[in-house]
Amino acid sequence: MFRYFGIKITLLAILIGIILALYSYFVADSVVTAITDAQLTKVDGRFMIATEYRPFVNNDAKYRLKFDSGNVQNQAIKLRGKKVKIKKYGWRIPLFSMYENVVKIEEITK
Repeated sequence: MFRYFGIKITLLAILIGIILALYSYFVADSVVTAITDAQLTKVDGRFMIATEYRPFVNNDAKYRLKFDSGNVQNQAIKLRGKKVKIKKYGWRIPLFSMYENVVKIEEITK
């Protein structure tokens, strides 16, 4: 009876870890920062947005039904130097050149 208890606990811990990792990648969260640079030209095939917080990528994501990366990039250019709230998802892993993807940008008015 207790023989398989450790295996069950280990498998449950692995399952919970996988669910938490997927949740942290796919669920969008927000950060308040200022945009330092954004250009309408693509860098390595993707739009980039530099902020005081960290760099972000701005790509279309079919599985999220996000097809407006050009509009988001244009908004980032207009809001350069201003405080903004950026809604983003994903992970920043420099080793693999992975960046968090921007979903939405809103200007913060005082």
